[in-house]
Amino acid sequence: MFILRSILFIVLISNIAYSQNTFRAIVKDSSSREVLIGLRAHVKATDKGAISNSQGEVIIKNVPNGEQTIVFSYIGFQQKESKIIFPIGETLTILMIPKAEDTEEIIITGTRTNKSIANTPTRVEVLTEEIDEASTMDPSKIAHLITHSTGIQVQQTSATSNTANVRIQGLDGRYTQILKDGFPLYGGFSGSLSIMQIPPLDLRQVEYIKGGASTLFGGGAISGLINLISKEPENNETLLHCNISHIGAFDVNAFYSAKSENIGITLLGQRNTHRFFDADNDGFTDMPQIIKNNFNPKLFFTLDTNTMLMVGATFTDEIRTGGDTKLLSNFSPDTNHFYKEQNDVKRITTQLSFEHTLSKGKVITFRNSLNFFERSLSIIPSRKLEEYRFSGNQLSSFSEFSYSSAGENDVFIAGINYYSDDFKEDSLSSRILRTEIYKTIGAFANFTTDISNAVSLETGLRCDYVLNGTFFVLPRISALIKWSQQLATRIGGGMGYRNPTIFNQEAELLAYKNILSIDKNTVEQEKSYGGNVDISYKIPIGESFFINVNQMFFYTYLNNPLILTATSSPTENYNFINMNGYVRSAGAETFFKFGFYDFVLFVGYTYTNAISNNMGTVAEIPLTPKHSLKGDLLYSLPNKWRVGLDYEYKSSQVLSNGRKTMDYWTFGAVVEYTYESLTIFGNLENYTDMRQTRYESLVSLPNNTPQLTEVWMPLDGIVFNTGFKLRL
Repeated sequence: MFILRSILFIVLISNIAYSQNTFRAIVKDSSSREVLIGLRAHVKATDKGAISNSQGEVIIKNVPNGEQTIVFSYIGFQQKESKIIFPIGETLTILMIPKAEDTEEIIITGTRTNKSIANTPTRVEVLTEEIDEASTMDPSKIAHLITHSTGIQVQQTSATSNTANVRIQGLDGRYTQILKDGFPLYGGFSGSLSIMQIPPLDLRQVEYIKGGASTLFGGGAISGLINLISKEPENNETLLHCNISHIGAFDVNAFYSAKSENIGITLLGQRNTHRFFDADNDGFTDMPQIIKNNFNPKLFFTLDTNTMLMVGATFTDEIRTGGDTKLLSNFSPDTNHFYKEQNDVKRITTQLSFEHTLSKGKVITFRNSLNFFERSLSIIPSRKLEEYRFSGNQLSSFSEFSYSSAGENDVFIAGINYYSDDFKEDSLSSRILRTEIYKTIGAFANFTTDISNAVSLETGLRCDYVLNGTFFVLPRISALIKWSQQLATRIGGGMGYRNPTIFNQEAELLAYKNILSIDKNTVEQEKSYGGNVDISYKIPIGESFFINVNQMFFYTYLNNPLILTATSSPTENYNFINMNGYVRSAGAETFFKFGFYDFVLFVGYTYTNAISNNMGTVAEIPLTPKHSLKGDLLYSLPNKWRVGLDYEYKSSQVLSNGRKTMDYWTFGAVVEYTYESLTIFGNLENYTDMRQTRYESLVSLPNNTPQLTEVWMPLDGIVFNTGFKLRL
């Protein structure tokens, strides 16, 4: 009897063991057929599961007999369920379909090829979700937004009026080209105020191309370009945004978007004010008094199934006043209180874009934009109480006709464009009347091809003729190599140039006083060449984790750049001449992003070695930290909470007089809470109160004012702002 029971027990155990199966599968991308590492698979309604290994193999043990549902999930791919009847003796191949809304499907417009970011040979960085966060911190301007990328520095050019420019990879701000929807109309006379006047609320993405990019849109992009892409009326949207800060900001902003069958509209209206603020109580403004109005309507017409038309305009009016706080409180100037700086600015910009599809993949496009910019800068610089005034208007235009043809593996685009920039100084301005006129005709061609599933190549050539007799040939080449789905390399380089102009940071510090016009007979265009190489590695780990790492190395060589020199005459004047030497910027950027559940950690490090060599004298480029670190930790629960902590480190910088500054850290925090259509936010910037005036006075010779002071650290100190966003 005992023996019989033992035999039955052994048979029962054997039958139970036999009914537990092992599931084996290889998981791959349905389009590239590459294996997927870190994919999560589990048996539905059980706790049995596994993660795919380095060969893309999933092994799940102890699966019961009968029909079971295996669920496959992976970041960036559609979740898949497969019903399988066990026992099964074969290893299956599971193909995963990428999500259409995956971030890798972001379409890049700055390279003109309209390819996804994953398949673009040119290295492009894109901001999308960060735009909403940046508009919470400051809805009046994009200055805060564009610093979200490593290697980008917003350099303040005036200690009292807070004008600023954008520096990429250590080079001066005049070498950065800023575009709005591909229109290059934010340079020259308007350059130092552009990023202080462009609002972020109507943007859907921001594209960065670092390194020489003049081949794409013409001269100016020696260190790179930033392309601001506006929202289009895809859905009906009404947004009311109000913001107030403890240092005097009050912003009311409204954005509206709607679309019918054939007509769409977007409309942005803003009223931004800021009372003057003196953080250190030294009697001079650290934040100017600002009154700004901005209105930006756009209309989109679908003329037929193959034809689109967009017309838009931007109207900006701003008064920006800084200096002695007593003068901003209606006191009359005297020999003790005299310094005042005021900018009166008006900008009107028009945009037109016409696009017609000839046949599948073949499109012709015509674009035109006009920009009228008027600025009056008035200063009382000394105890003589004589007002100095620099004013004028800038009329710029950009027109382009292009043809593009897109096949399954190739994209070809060619076109011609015309760019004009005409600045005329007001006859009632300073004693030196200055005029700058540049007209450029360009022809370009760009060809992108997928040599294989793993290799893509992009080549470009631009020929520009500047109507003073100068001709430029600007080649450019980039390559993308996909070693695997996780590992990719981009390498590229090109040439660039910039027309000489007085509108540079050195002249802005002097308020253009005694700055002579460019002598076109002796001063040549600035010319450059450079390149970069980067390696990116993306590691999705299951359904809720991912790691992105990118390492880039960059190099730019600028031959005979402009420098400001003093002339010997009865009255001291200044003029720009070509340096007898070069400027070189080289370094590396490291980008790390780690996502886990509802948290995202970002860390960005930049090493910059930027030097000038003037007749054998080597010096560091002023206001360029060799080491900079920035990052943030963000918790986001969609449609509920968003909490972020950010930090930035800058190592010591060399000033124009050769003095080295200290290194420093800044920290910030932002909290948002959303209930249905209402979002309430609070933002705390620089809560450790790092201020330049804590370590030195801004007052400088010869007039004991902040006029000639270089800004290397924040001036406003702790800033708290709060408000709400209401979506109707």
